[in-house]
Amino acid sequence: MATLFVTNQGGLPLKAKFVSQWFDFPVGQSVEVPIEVAQHIFGYGEDKKEPYLIRLGWMKMNTDYERAMERLNQFAFTREPIRKGQSLAPLVERVAPPKARLPREGAKVQEHAA
Repeated sequence: MATLFVTNQGGLPLKAKFVSQWFDFPVGQSVEVPIEVAQHIFGYGEDKKEPYLIRLGWMKMNTDYERAMERLNQFAFTREPIRKGQSLAPLVERVAPPKARLPREGAKVQEHAA
């Protein structure tokens, strides 16, 4: 069974249920859980988070989405437990570099007299 570590980096503990088992996520501690638990509780690996935010009680209306996502983003999902004082590298989206502006073919080039 594949597992991962969920670390609560927020200010409030979380207690959530999967099937018939309760899971505690204390502040500042890494908790090892099966991936299915992280998927069910937090929507791990899912793009659409609204059903999970509602289930957690963090989102009751659409206007709560931003605040609920801020709270969800306080949980880190890693393959190894996070040690105290360790910081995670931020996720960097890879974007293609901008293309250099090349002169158009047949474009007139102005010369400056010196």
